[in-house]
Parts: sequence; structure tokens; C-alpha cells
Amino acid sequence: MHDDQVDRARGGALDSARQAFSLLTTGPHPLAVDGRDISGLPARCVRLDEVREVVLHRRCPQALRDRVWVVLVTRSRAEGGAWTVACAGVALPALTAIAARLSARFAADPADLHSAVLAGFLGELAEVDLDRPRIMNRLRWAAFRAGYAALREALDAPVPTCDRSRRRDPVTRRAAGHPDVVLLRAIAEGVVTEDEAELIGQTRLDRRPLTRLAAERDSSYPALKQQRRRAERRLLAHLADTDEAPPNVALPHPERSHTVTAVGDAPAASRQGPESGIAR
Repeated sequence: MHDDQVDRARGGALDSARQAFSLLTTGPHPLAVDGRDISGLPARCVRLDEVREVVLHRRCPQALRDRVWVVLVTRSRAEGGAWTVACAGVALPALTAIAARLSARFAADPADLHSAVLAGFLGELAEVDLDRPRIMNRLRWAAFRAGYAALREALDAPVPTCDRSRRRDPVTRRAAGHPDVVLLRAIAEGVVTEDEAELIGQTRLDRRPLTRLAAERDSSYPALKQQRRRAERRLLAHLADTDEAPPNVALPHPERSHTVTAVGDAPAASRQGPESGIAR
């Protein structure tokens, strides 16, 4: 994330969460988990800022991430307070990135958007199914949905008389065409699942190698590649039918899977590395 995006994501609810988490993880008695209870962590008390570094590492196995989140969410539900702040603190880099993406398309004070992102995360924290994999991914989508709803509400609000010269329509169109929003709508309309949207988002938008993601998910590269291809076929066919594709989404014929250029994909000529022509 660029420095200007970080600045836009600071302040308000997220900054308060950052400060509270810092207080919890410093001093003589920092909040910690017992690593002996979570296979994959060091067999000692592990401070939560250390836990965050582990789960955010790109090579952290998905199963370990889920084991950590089961413990954190369970403590939050049972004890609230500091453990709920701890969950927000561990997720803060993801929440900050969401807030920055949304507020980058919003000229006014983004504090309400940041509050909505955090509220969406905390609301899902109480309901997320801990028996299903990729817990953090589902928490992140809930945060994005809440933030996007706040953004749309703000953009749809009446413009004050003194600001009649401002035109919101282009801003609204850019927000609606943002790749994350396209994926969010596709989930809501049953075109792709949250897991499929996360797969497309991480490999196409966040530029994560499919090989690395397959290792994290304990899946094979061919299986994950096929899952993504099928999801992208449905997504591209849906966008073609609804004529809602944003400018950076190419729409090849849905049956020509080898030519698919998905949301935010890189040009074929720029692809390099072990993926052999498969972007990221």
C-alpha cells in the first residue's frame, strides 16, 4: 500500500484500534496465546503482535491461520473486551487496506467509512462459522461489504446547495466498477462463492502466485487453477450479460478459457516465472 493510501486509512476507528492493540501487546504483561495449544506456533507464550506476523506471512499454511483464528474468535466470544480488540489488531493490516481502497474513491472525510469497515468486521466476528476454512477471508469480506455500503450511502446522499457544482456520478461509477465491488456483487448474486472470489482477488488483484496459494491451502496447483478458471468463466459470462464490467476487465468468449483475462489481470506479454503463462 502506498504512503498516501496509508494516510487515508489512518485516523478514527482504525487508528483507535491500532493504539489499543499496541497497548495490549506492550508492557510487562502483554496479551498472548499459549503456543502449545496451537500446532505450528512456538511452544511458549506468543505475544499477539508476534502472532500477527506469523499469520500474515505469505508462507503461513492456511490451516495454521485457521487454528489461530479459531482460538482468537473463541476467546473474543467468551471474554470480549481485550480479546475482541486483539482480533481487530491482528486483522488490522487487512482492514486498513480495505479502508484505503474505499476511501481512495471518496473525497470527503473517510472516518465514517473506516468505522463501517471495523463494525462489519466486529459484527462478523460474532457469527463467522469456525468450522469452515479461511476464517479471516470471510471476516475480511464482511468488513468490505460494510465499508462499501457506507460508501454508497455517502455517495447517494443529497449534495449540499453550495456544492451543486460537484458531480458525484463519475465517482459513483468508479466506485461501482472497482474490482472488489464487482466480486462483491458476484457473490451476492450467486455467481461465485466467497472462496472463489477470494481466490480471484488474491491471485489477480493482489498478485499472489497461484503456486504459493495452492501450498497455503494444502491444494494442488492444477486443482486450484481449474477452480479459478471455472469461477472466472462464470464471472466473465455474468459481466457480459449484465454489461457491468469495469474498464480493466477484458471479456473474452466464456468458452475460450485459455484466453481469460480476469479482474486486474496482467497482460500476457508481461507474465513470467514458474506459472508458465498463468498470471500471478
